[in-house]
Amino acid sequence: MSKKIAKRYVSEEMVKRALKIDSFRNLSKDKVMQFASMIPYMDKEVAIAVINQFPTFVEFGKTIIASYMQTCNDILQKSEKSQDAVIQGYQTILDALSKRMDVESITESERIAITHDMIEVADKIAEADLQYKKFLERLWGKVGVALLGVAAIVGAGIGVHSAFGSSQDLPQLDCDNENEDDDDDDL
Repeated sequence: MSKKIAKRYVSEEMVKRALKIDSFRNLSKDKVMQFASMIPYMDKEVAIAVINQFPTFVEFGKTIIASYMQTCNDILQKSEKSQDAVIQGYQTILDALSKRMDVESITESERIAITHDMIEVADKIAEADLQYKKFLERLWGKVGVALLGVAAIVGAGIGVHSAFGSSQDLPQLDCDNENEDDDDDDL
């Protein structure tokens, strides 16, 4: 049996059916995330009415941001300690090489070899610093994307983004007893 898929969620009941819930109160994080992904496909009034039924939606966004920022801070603290340990290790090697250079009885070829070793260690320090900076760049890039994503979800929840996706089919949530091939035939 084929079924037509509406282009928009036009009632709270449609949203509840799609989420397989009876009420919008006390939604799990998974259901809130599913709901957030559906917002662009809802009429603005429906989205606002649903959000008003669980006022913790904005708080949920703030909680996600705070949790993500704490995770990033923890990662930064651990990576800083690791980076400091790497640099300290290289510094120890440089100190040992420097002490060997101070010995008067070493030959010129030994001095050249020690100097070469010191340059090699300095290059490794520079490489470690470069890798750390790349790590920080990637981390903050991900933080920025995550924050923009949460802001977009919350913004969509208050109607900023409600008209987006009006010409697209509704996102399909997991259906236990339906054959997905039947849905594709009618589109």
